[in-house]
Amino acid sequence: MTTCLLDTNILSAIIRKETRVEKYFREAIANDTGLLLSLVVFYEIKRGLLKRDAKKQLSAFEHLANQLAWCDVVPADWEQAARWWAERLRAGKPIEDADLLIAAQAKRLRATLITDNEKDFAGLPIEIENWRRK
Repeated sequence: MTTCLLDTNILSAIIRKETRVEKYFREAIANDTGLLLSLVVFYEIKRGLLKRDAKKQLSAFEHLANQLAWCDVVPADWEQAARWWAERLRAGKPIEDADLLIAAQAKRLRATLITDNEKDFAGLPIEIENWRRK
């Protein structure tokens, strides 16, 4: 079975009902793809919706989140993210901590990261797919 870890921008697109992204999301469900929600992504989306007091979108997100398999960050993810952070900083290509944690989860879970920010994850040993540009 294929496993996909959904990034923040992709879940936001689903909540906003972007046609192309919704199509691939429905196909993934129909194909019995394992769809994962990182707690890091949950936090990023939830805080943004709470900040904007976006009650309708918050309700839609909570409904969506309850349909996905949640995955926590484990100590090995923190270790991997720290190593990548140092490597990327030395190479002059810094990356946000949240993105590193999400990428580390994708690597550990052997999941394809579904994101619209391929350039942020470039050079990391993970599989990436973009449902907005597929």
